[in-house]
Amino acid sequence: MKKVLLVLTMVALTFSMNAQVTISYEELSSSTKRPRGIITEYVTSLGDTLKIGDKIAFANPSNGNNSFVYIWEMSAMSNPVLASIRAQGFESQIIKMRVLGTKRRGYTISIVGKTAMGLSRYYIQYEKALSVNEVKTDKLNREQAISKLKEAKELFELDMISKEEYDAIKLELTPIIKNK
Repeated sequence: MKKVLLVLTMVALTFSMNAQVTISYEELSSSTKRPRGIITEYVTSLGDTLKIGDKIAFANPSNGNNSFVYIWEMSAMSNPVLASIRAQGFESQIIKMRVLGTKRRGYTISIVGKTAMGLSRYYIQYEKALSVNEVKTDKLNREQAISKLKEAKELFELDMISKEEYDAIKLELTPIIKNK
């Protein structure tokens, strides 16, 4: 009987440790414990949902040396290096998602993606890459929203758009700018 209970406990622990998890940026950034389980879905700070198998499009490198700062390339036989400008425009398929960090520093998500040849991997610190526009997204970040609102204001002042159109754009962009 003890052996049966021990086996059942081991099986239950195995399944609970490998549970598939959906996690959001808010949960992760405010968490005091490292999330357990296999992360299969992640809701970003902008509200996009990333899943295993989805593709992430690389935008422009943010480093002055034509390399990405938050996207690393690593092959099986070498040390990690910053992804070069050659990765610009590439769509990397998500293989897995990992939680990085400590209780003291806080937790962030790291995404492992395929490279063009498939022999090495991209490691992407997604939220940081998103903040400096190293990855493309359909949603606007705060800086892009401010820029779009300034452009709309200039168009309004030039009588290219009406007051109603400007107010509609302002109403749409205000929550993004105020981070709500």
